[in-house]
Amino acid sequence: MPIVWRDAMAIGVAELDADHKKLVSLLNASEKAVGEQALEVGARLFELVADYAQTHFQREEVFMLSSGFSGYERHKRLHQAMTDEARQLWRAYLSAGEGPARLPHLAALRDMLRRWLAEHVLGEDLQLKALTGKRMRIAVAPGAAPVAPREVLSRQVEVQKTTDVVYDLPPELAHLLQPFSCEVPELPPPEGGFTCFEDLCRAAIRHRIERVLVFFQRGNPQVRRALPPPFLASAEFAGKFHAAVAQLILPTIVSSRQIKMMSTNIDCAGLDTDNFWDMLTPILKEHILACWRSAWDDLRLLPGKKPDGTRIWQVKEETRTLRALLEPSDAAAYDLPRIGNREIDLFTSLLDTVTDWWGQLNRCWDIVEDIYEQEKDPRIFQDKARAGALRDNLLAAFEKFPEQWGDFLVLACHRMFPRISSLFLERFTHNVGHNEAERELHLPYTVRYLRQVRGHPGIRAEEERQEADWQAEMEQLRLYLKGRNGAS
Repeated sequence: MPIVWRDAMAIGVAELDADHKKLVSLLNASEKAVGEQALEVGARLFELVADYAQTHFQREEVFMLSSGFSGYERHKRLHQAMTDEARQLWRAYLSAGEGPARLPHLAALRDMLRRWLAEHVLGEDLQLKALTGKRMRIAVAPGAAPVAPREVLSRQVEVQKTTDVVYDLPPELAHLLQPFSCEVPELPPPEGGFTCFEDLCRAAIRHRIERVLVFFQRGNPQVRRALPPPFLASAEFAGKFHAAVAQLILPTIVSSRQIKMMSTNIDCAGLDTDNFWDMLTPILKEHILACWRSAWDDLRLLPGKKPDGTRIWQVKEETRTLRALLEPSDAAAYDLPRIGNREIDLFTSLLDTVTDWWGQLNRCWDIVEDIYEQEKDPRIFQDKARAGALRDNLLAAFEKFPEQWGDFLVLACHRMFPRISSLFLERFTHNVGHNEAERELHLPYTVRYLRQVRGHPGIRAEEERQEADWQAEMEQLRLYLKGRNGAS
């Protein structure tokens, strides 16, 4: 009898619960395969389990780290042991030869998945339910603008989660408790109903890239910067980039022999741009990624020499087309340097056929936002983080993602957080190099942005004025709280 997912199995984290539902599906599929002795699906099941272990365990570990789970190290060791067990079973299955000799190993896979569900998901993982913060109720004086409640989870100190905290502030100070207003465009829903595998492949690639681009498009309507945003933060750029990929890159992928073979063998019914990646074997995922990289490599500038021996970069006609396709409609829309090999590297990094970065990027951002508030703009119910905590967290975040994305994480902080000024950016770049040339190697787009800031002296003057205003308001708040506490 197949296992049916129940709400009692959920831990309350949508992405992890979706993974666990997938585990239930894999278990049911293995039960059916063993019962029917359907050895022809055995290899595919092992591949799906291996892919599941890689992606889900990584996702779960990132969540535990970001939530301050005290059992992280033990849980990570359990994941490693489970991954090792799955690999050993797969090797035994492959070495068993063909035919009935493989059936015991397929049954062992089923038994392993049963234990994963019973002992790990329903035993260990349900402990993660405790990692939910308590909403804190905030009140202001009569006549003040309402302040939206915000879930506060301190990763620096133990917090009491059983008590609501109420603060009464006069109207002129009420805004100091308001949470930051983050605007993130909604992700497009998965598309389905495809009858052609090549069309599904194109749409699935676009969908996965969009999940990275949308993350970097976040903004704060309360923070206005004088300079245009970097290109990766622009919805207009995203649209132009998709068009360029469709014209210059996707033909290389869909015309490959493996994709054409899949076109005749795969029934697209029930597949969409999201579960498309779950259906692919690791080998086919790697093939698509190899074609993607090869197509971008074909657009690279090539070193050459003029007749007088001067070194130059030769630009291919297709690369000129790319430059034209990505040109902003207006200089204020977004800032895009003249596209060279550095930009080609960045564009290449935007597709990963194995890892869907959306969840990890957002969990990383939640931590960044928490630490920003604790260090730079703490609410009165928060403990203050140590100086340099945000800087250190950002530097650590660079290690988790493709290296080309570091710039855009830092610049996203500048667009989102009022007190992350260009001076903060300047000081941050000093952590990655002794001079500007070295810093540009690691943070080229941040260094480019700072050069533009230096060309507009009024930007620094305005930032200094805003910082002075904030300091004055915080002093006002301290005096008010001191007076209130003294009177009580």
